Amino acid sequence: IRGGNPSLSAGDRRRILEGEVMEAAWKLGGGWVTIADVLEERERSGGSKLAYSTIKAVVSNLHDKGHLRKRSEGKQNGFKPVLTREKFAARAIGRVVAPLLRDHRNPLLAHIVDELIDDEEGLAQLQALLAAKKRLHAQ
Repeated sequence: IRGGNPSLSAGDRRRILEGEVMEAAWKLGGGWVTIADVLEERERSGGSKLAYSTIKAVVSNLHDKGHLRKRSEGKQNGFKPVLTREKFAARAIGRVVAPLLRDHRNPLLAHIVDELIDDEEGLAQLQALLAAKKRLHAQ
């Protein structure tokens, strides 16, 4: 995984690699790709060289999670993204944020405000999102 940050947990490293594999599949046009295609695209994009079996395991996990569709292509399998980049990102963020909102709502919200307080554009985006959501819920 890029950077090989030893301070990351195994789960964090897995999620980063899953994102890199999905990104490779989208860069290849979002159609059917093989594990070899994903390996080549990752390397072309500057990703670290990984074993075929590592990418195969990640692709298999992404298929099991419903992020990739699978079809047999002779002696190998083809895989195709089920989700757009945006939906994949939204799900990934949701998995991280939902437990934080549930268990640590006030510190999380305070942290977001602290991060945005000196960012006029970010603060305006947050305010616009809140206003839009309020309008939707009022209907």
